[in-house]
Amino acid sequence: MSSCATQTFTGITENRFNCLTQAAQNAGITISGNTGEASKAGITIRWQYDPATQILELQCTEAPFFAPCATVNARLQGLVDGCP
Repeated sequence: MSSCATQTFTGITENRFNCLTQAAQNAGITISGNTGEASKAGITIRWQYDPATQILELQCTEAPFFAPCATVNARLQGLVDGCP
């Protein structure tokens, strides 16, 4: 699969980003820093967070055939929505 479209989230405070980082770590995915890439179970996610503008970009850059972009992006959206 090729990369999915980048999702851009606004209003991501540092506390909200920390919540997302903790949620990822609870799922066994290590997130360190404001930019990077992490993989688990064949799915690779790239992130870029700018605390000054409170913008977070997430992009699935790799996933197995049984995890289409719509599914991965919906899951990422749910994670972001779950962190107040």
